[in-house]
Amino acid sequence: MKNFSLKSFAALSLLTIVTVFGAANAAAAQAPNLEVMTWQGNATPLVESPYTYTTRVKNVGNRTANNVTLTVEFPLTNTSPNRHILGKLTGVQTPQGTCSVVSNKIVCNFGNMNNNQIRQVSFTFEFQVATTAPTLKSTATTTSTNEANAANNTRSFTPAVRYPDNVISSGNYLVTSCSGTNLTSFYECELYPSSQQSFDMDLNLGGTISIQQAPTYTGLWDQNGLPANKTLHFTIDGGMGTEVIFNGFATSGSCFEGIATFPQSPNYNAAYRVCEQ
Repeated sequence: MKNFSLKSFAALSLLTIVTVFGAANAAAAQAPNLEVMTWQGNATPLVESPYTYTTRVKNVGNRTANNVTLTVEFPLTNTSPNRHILGKLTGVQTPQGTCSVVSNKIVCNFGNMNNNQIRQVSFTFEFQVATTAPTLKSTATTTSTNEANAANNTRSFTPAVRYPDNVISSGNYLVTSCSGTNLTSFYECELYPSSQQSFDMDLNLGGTISIQQAPTYTGLWDQNGLPANKTLHFTIDGGMGTEVIFNGFATSGSCFEGIATFPQSPNYNAAYRVCEQ
């Protein structure tokens, strides 16, 4: 019988340890890995116009991901007590799985996803004039507890919203508004029509403002903001200093939308739609 030296025994033991740990590491490497892929859709959408967007999730791991859910979040209104999607959402569809609008999100249930499988949801969305970022965000989750990399489970997309030209020389304009605190968009007024009120004003040649309903009020307007030919800025003075400062963007060839602030009542603001009559 051949005798083993201590050196040979140590080498054999080391080989056994390496083999065992190597097998364990190989087993541990078997895991799902959900990756939210690059968004598909127009990166420079025209305001208040419908565009289709698609968000996808892929299992780039080497094991099945169980009970996969994809959640799509939108910019939200600052209304109270309920916050709504800040924009018009329609046409939610997926070729596999089920998707529905839950509160102010799209929630998709895709079931189990094998490695290299892709699931997606598409929808049509109209971005609004708003002071908040127009960010879309999708997040994938799985009930599998050993997912390899949670850092790639989320992806955001923030397009650069475009506005049409609307060049003013002079004219009579209808201002429709609603007031509150921390309003971000006239779309918030559209959701609550009973909160709206309106008044007429004349934008005169030379940049002055007249308000027939309140002849003691005066104002100044300009289109000096950027992007050129797409903005409207005005101030209104009631005789005791500036009471209203408005900054808005064109939504069509005849209307602007934006936010008005009140220097004498800084805790409040208003969302305005200003349309030529």
